Amino acid sequence: MTGDMLLALLPLLVLFIGSVSVLFVPERQALVYGVVCALLAAVLAWWPWLSVASDTPLVSSGFFARGCLTLWALLGAATCLLSERYRASRQFAAPEFAALVLFCVFGMSVLSASTSLVSLFLGLEAMTLAFYVLIAFDRGNTTGAEAGLKYLLPGFLASALLAFGIALVYAATGTFVLSDTVALTVAGASMHTIALLGWTLILAAIAFKASLAPFHLWTPDVYQGAPAPVAGLLASGSKGAVFALLLASVPLALIAPLRPLLAVLAALSMIVGTFAALPQTNLKRMLAYSSVVHMGYMVLAVLTGHQVGFEAGMFYLVSYGAATVAAFGLVASLSGPSGEPQNYAALEGLAARSPWRAALLTMLLLSLAGFPPLAGFMGKFVLFSAALDAGYVWLVVLALFSSLVSCYYYLRPVMRLFRSGQTAADHGPANGGERLVLGLCGIILVIAGIYPGPILRMIAAIVP
Repeated sequence: MTGDMLLALLPLLVLFIGSVSVLFVPERQALVYGVVCALLAAVLAWWPWLSVASDTPLVSSGFFARGCLTLWALLGAATCLLSERYRASRQFAAPEFAALVLFCVFGMSVLSASTSLVSLFLGLEAMTLAFYVLIAFDRGNTTGAEAGLKYLLPGFLASALLAFGIALVYAATGTFVLSDTVALTVAGASMHTIALLGWTLILAAIAFKASLAPFHLWTPDVYQGAPAPVAGLLASGSKGAVFALLLASVPLALIAPLRPLLAVLAALSMIVGTFAALPQTNLKRMLAYSSVVHMGYMVLAVLTGHQVGFEAGMFYLVSYGAATVAAFGLVASLSGPSGEPQNYAALEGLAARSPWRAALLTMLLLSLAGFPPLAGFMGKFVLFSAALDAGYVWLVVLALFSSLVSCYYYLRPVMRLFRSGQTAADHGPANGGERLVLGLCGIILVIAGIYPGPILRMIAAIVP
């Protein structure tokens, strides 16, 4: 391995070494150490020395890979900050928790930077392995153990499908390089049918990780049982890394027989997620089903098959990630010794007791619903426009219908916040880390909605 290759891997090495070294840090400093490691990796990704770094055989060190690593590292740092008061009330082992978060970010970064089927498998499994433990990390919560089991068992099936699909694609194309496997499949490899079967299995495994219907059944139970900061990272980072892979390294829309499958997954996700979210009275379950809908929207970016659609997809990931992490972070901020305020009834009268929390949660839900002038509206606008230009009129019409119906289930908890009953529990003040993360997410949603130009230009500069 050359020196340039080591430089290319330096941000990933910081995350990996940090996930090990944090185990030797004192309890009180462990989460802060995790934040420092994540931010250091994000800074090193744009260090001038890396501008001449060469790609390794398995992962890319290009602008897109570095941009994705920065985004996942920021999400990991936000998760650690949002977990400080939450884990103290539940007596989490802070070094182990921070180690798992850093290792999860490492897996996400490898996945989104993958240039080989081997690194695709390793990155996805590293990320998933960390989540297996994080979801059930609260040993005092019986629903957490149940959630971990419900994520573990289907996860084994998805891993088996992925491994079998990779084997078939390699057998048909004779290479593990992602760009070559896609090109050979499009060109009609000698074993074209085997290659298509392999890609179908890989797509099924990816659909599970991204909670696309009908592979979404684990999602509401896992989100409800997992610790709120972990659910936020799972909803934003893990799914974002999967779609970053599809937008950069695995353009499945180029393989014509897979386009109908992608369209069906998008349509089912929007329909099933929308109607399943309508009757929910549990905030985390509602956010889980709504995430299924949002991932259906993201498939539209994959289906476009061109750079404009990919840029729209990345912008949507940024806006969705900021709103989702902040929403689950607010749930963590409102939690106390009695648990998390998951049901809508527990939010009644919150505006009278904590006005800034109620205002921020309202803004986050309105952004997810697509209300202007927030980032959610702009994200949907650019994404639906790109899909419309690509000719997917019927999917855009379905997405608009789904977005319209979503206003109902997003506004239901908002109405509870401002009721005069004031039955919400008296929650303690948020600490500095929570205020910092929630405030930054709110600022991002406002700026990206009112003036999205700079963010869109940055995304255009890194999308390959």
